[in-house]
Amino acid sequence: MKFLFTVVLLICVAFTVRSQDSFLDRFTLRQSFQSTNAKAEPAIFTFTKPKEKEASWLLNAAIGVNLLESSNTVLTLNPYFEYHKNTLIDRVQDNWQVGVSSEWQSRKLPQKEWSPIFITAVKYNEDKIKNNTSFQGNFYFTPLFKGKAMNPLYFWIPNNRSNFGRAFQFSYTPYIGLENENRINTEIDASSGGIYRAVFRITSEVSLFPQNELWRGKFEFYLDWQYRNNFRETVADLTAAYHKYFTSSFNYTFFSEDDGNKSAKIGLDYTNGENPTRNFEQQSFYAISLKVKL
Repeated sequence: MKFLFTVVLLICVAFTVRSQDSFLDRFTLRQSFQSTNAKAEPAIFTFTKPKEKEASWLLNAAIGVNLLESSNTVLTLNPYFEYHKNTLIDRVQDNWQVGVSSEWQSRKLPQKEWSPIFITAVKYNEDKIKNNTSFQGNFYFTPLFKGKAMNPLYFWIPNNRSNFGRAFQFSYTPYIGLENENRINTEIDASSGGIYRAVFRITSEVSLFPQNELWRGKFEFYLDWQYRNNFRETVADLTAAYHKYFTSSFNYTFFSEDDGNKSAKIGLDYTNGENPTRNFEQQSFYAISLKVKL
């Protein structure tokens, strides 16, 4: 309990310092750079230390800095570092990556009815469990439409928030894209080669009590479903041509400012599937986690 209190205290101090320094506003802490800036998931941290047993922990976090002016809302360029480690599960995950990510909204709203958003990244990736290193790249697309004043009749429009009375607010974000992985160093020869994947992903968020001043923004459900298909590969020891990954969360937000762009939450998560971009192998688990976005 003392450990959790210390973490929460450090988070609050970080929020305070960050708000006082405009340069630090260019830094971002999030779970990864595979989502749009507006829909970035928070970094996740879980730690357990049973008596007379080894500690177990989960960390999914990325930190980056925007090299462009903060006033530029349609283009960002972020050198970043990501770390994903999970010892709560049977097939341990230990992955880090460093690279450059860019997000480009090609047209300004509301002058236009809609705009494509393109997310690209190139990165160096290391799987410390299988001792594989690779260069990876990705290209994702999602559409952004002019707002509809949260009218529930337009709930089907991507990246658009819709209020369903006083009960809940709904939004979802679809992504389509391509990924590649070129392995440059492997422990065994059969693991070397290149992989090219087609990707479809959809995330959704349901926020409860959107019109209640006391509870607005406090409770939310979050879903993330991803599908990847290897349409070209030269790696001999691959056993699956497609990969499914699903995460669901119920979160309580205990700190939020800047319209939710800075937040701290406690959440109950369920994860099932595999995500080869993070070297997460096929399995499922539950976790209660601290989540932070800056």
